[in-house]
Amino acid sequence: MRRAARRILVVWTLATWAATAWVLSLNPFATPLVERTAAEARAAFTRAIAIRVTPDWLVPRLQAAVADDAPDDVALYLEIAAEHGVAIPPLLAARAETVIAAHVGVIAATADCALCAWDITDCPTLAMIGLCAVPVEMTPLGDLNALRRGAADWASGAAVDRLDVGLAVVGLAATGAVVVSGGTSATAKVGASLLRMARRMGAVSPRLLGALADVVSGLVLWERLPDALVGRVPLESAVESARWSRLTAIAGDAGRLSANTSTAEALVLLRNADTAEDLSRLARVSDAAGSDTRKVMRVLGPDAFRLLRRVSHLAELAIGLVALVATQLAALALGLLRMVLRSLAGTARRPLA
Repeated sequence: MRRAARRILVVWTLATWAATAWVLSLNPFATPLVERTAAEARAAFTRAIAIRVTPDWLVPRLQAAVADDAPDDVALYLEIAAEHGVAIPPLLAARAETVIAAHVGVIAATADCALCAWDITDCPTLAMIGLCAVPVEMTPLGDLNALRRGAADWASGAAVDRLDVGLAVVGLAATGAVVVSGGTSATAKVGASLLRMARRMGAVSPRLLGALADVVSGLVLWERLPDALVGRVPLESAVESARWSRLTAIAGDAGRLSANTSTAEALVLLRNADTAEDLSRLARVSDAAGSDTRKVMRVLGPDAFRLLRRVSHLAELAIGLVALVATQLAALALGLLRMVLRSLAGTARRPLA
């Protein structure tokens, strides 16, 4: 029986070593991290949020939102508390409801809507942005007005707001007001308008704003733009193609974010994107989280981007096999050490001749 057990142990050890060598030959650590599917990411977000949301985390944030008279944040924290069973002190809950009620009255909405539609920075709530400002900002009139301002500045020799003009060109092309070979998608139109509105609200980080400005710089060939706008020449002759594709890609990510949440929420969520790459990750978070994207980003912040990736199954297998081989080698070394110690002990007990 001992001999059979030893043979089985030897076969098992050799098989483990062979499997480890084969897996390592596949270069499992060349790409140890892979993108999660939407379902995997959603499950990861749920687990992480459940761990993080506690009374100590939530109550101080709700108190700060009430003190700042921020109805959207107050409503968000109350919703998170209800979903995760966090008890809110009665007095704080009453104050929170008062803040929300003060901004949802019919009279208040009527009074604020005109101001909000005229200037999005005067919108007090996300609901007001969606109801009053977005319908105006999303029309081609907004894009044409931006081009008018740019053309007027260029004609007068003043500094042209190239970012505003570039985003307007994308918006017009996406709505079919002008034609670009290859076309653009509806999400690019939404994204371009969204970025234009977010910039006015100060919701675009300096680094992302710099990246947008860099992409837009040199996009428009001003001497050809007037003829392109009246249809004498195609618009692609008035834009730099390489910069065009990069700008529409960024606008497309912003448009996906808006489609997965809402335009109003996307304006707030853009504050979480520090770079164009962050905006792409944020769009992926919204692909998985959908209407809960704002909750995910409010609770997890940049950690949500990290949760979009996981260790690949091949890398996990390689780690497990390497650990198993290391354990076997340690056991083998321990067995040899015991044999040496027994031999030495036997020699010490043997009487001298």
